[in-house]
Amino acid sequence: MKNIDQIIKKSLENHELPYNEAAWESMSKRLDGTTPSPFYRKWWVAASIGTILVGSAIFFSLNSKSESSKAIEPNTQIANESNTTVQTNKPTENRLNSHDTPQTNTLSEQQNASNSTEKVEESTNPHRISNEIPEVTPSNNSNPPIINSQKSENGNHGTPSEQKTYLPVLITQTNLCIGDEIEITNPNDGLAISVVQNNRTQIIKAGSKKVITATNEGVIEVVSGKTVQTITVNKPTDKLYISADPTILYDNGIPSIEFNVAGNESGVQWSVEKHHGEIRNGNFIVHPYTGKDITVKVTGKDLNGCTVSETKNITLKEEYNLQAVNTFNINSNDPRNTRFMPYALIERNVAFELFIYDAKSGRVIYKTNDTSSGWDGTDMNTGSVVQLNSIYGWKVIMKNPLPGEPKEYKGTILVNN
Repeated sequence: MKNIDQIIKKSLENHELPYNEAAWESMSKRLDGTTPSPFYRKWWVAASIGTILVGSAIFFSLNSKSESSKAIEPNTQIANESNTTVQTNKPTENRLNSHDTPQTNTLSEQQNASNSTEKVEESTNPHRISNEIPEVTPSNNSNPPIINSQKSENGNHGTPSEQKTYLPVLITQTNLCIGDEIEITNPNDGLAISVVQNNRTQIIKAGSKKVITATNEGVIEVVSGKTVQTITVNKPTDKLYISADPTILYDNGIPSIEFNVAGNESGVQWSVEKHHGEIRNGNFIVHPYTGKDITVKVTGKDLNGCTVSETKNITLKEEYNLQAVNTFNINSNDPRNTRFMPYALIERNVAFELFIYDAKSGRVIYKTNDTSSGWDGTDMNTGSVVQLNSIYGWKVIMKNPLPGEPKEYKGTILVNN
């Protein structure tokens, strides 16, 4: 403490100890017969010793207090110093006997006494205002601001930073049908949402999305905090029926199978596997250039907007192969049976090339690209008729095949006489 010397000085001013005559007489006997000092000198010695003891006690007491109260605010220290001054500067009673010589105060001591008296009056008189305003340093140990707690969703209280605010989920469709899919995105940051369907819950993490498939008729619930949104799942109410005749119809040499649908007045979509199909007069026409099996599928919408579909499989009685015969007679009376030319090539009027070859050796014995020049059984290499009652191979290469049509057709033919 910087002003400790002043505090000690002020504390010891005008301090007096009580006089003890017996102590002075005992002290005189120990002085080896020296002449006793005047009474007032003895009193001064005792007062000095007492002053030193009291001052030392006050010094060590204040020093220890200053060591333990460094963290106390300055305004508290000022108050303590003032209180100490008031308590220690109280005037002491004059215990001198009436016959003793009174002590005379010097001018400086009188001024100090006057100052002490003014301080006592200032501390005891609460209505007296001092001209000096003590400087107060703000304390570093200020209390933290009070944060009002709010009640959370689970009933507990928490600070505003602990409150969770859910954002609503954007539902793009509120009506689905069984088998439909919907993508649900969680817009919340740090909060998960749940999707409940058929008493089963799927969790969508914060900021992520998931594709949900409607599996049963009923309701899908999307739960975001306390907000619950519903999606209705409908069951298809209509049923489609497909009919077809497995007999191939030839339209200008092109094979065709016609399919019809019933049970839905709205538009439908058709599809077929491995073949080419087209819509004609509201019906579905399939062109089976190869194979005997046909699988078609029709899809539509019912009154609830649900997708309804039907699939039908049929097997043809014969396979399309350019309507080529498998035998001919070079000596027949019917000119249509004396030459070999696939009938579909004549009907279609398309660009092609026909090859006849020996089935055993693979040697080409005839070729043409004209439908009027069918093979009459002559080997173009020798100019003679081939061996009768024998089987020969043929191949047609299409220059411009139709959609779904193969580029080559192959077969065998028996030559009779």
